[in-house]
Amino acid sequence: MLDPVTLPELAQILGFLGNEQRLNILRAIIQNEKFAREISEEVGISRPLVNIYLKQLEKAGLVTGTNRVAEEPPYLRRYYRAMPFELVVNLDVLTKTGDV
Repeated sequence: MLDPVTLPELAQILGFLGNEQRLNILRAIIQNEKFAREISEEVGISRPLVNIYLKQLEKAGLVTGTNRVAEEPPYLRRYYRAMPFELVVNLDVLTKTGDV
C-alpha cells in the first residue's frame, strides 16, 4: 500500500499517478508482463518515454521488472508487471499527514 506520511508525499504520489500515460502503462501490464516495445506499441507512446516511465514506476514500487533472454533480437529483454497496490485518500488521510 502506498502510505504517504506528509502532505508533500501525498501530493507527489497523486501527481505521479495523475499522469494518464503512466496509468496506461500500468493498465497494459496488469494481466500479463510485457517488455518495453510491446508496451510502447500498445499504449502509443515512444519507447524511450515508456522506458523512463517504467524506471520511475519500478523505483516507486508499482512495477517489477525481470530480465530474460529471448530467442530473437533483442536477446536480453526486461519484462515488466504491475505490482498490487492500494491508495486511499480521504479526509482522515489529509488530517493525519503533517507538513514534516
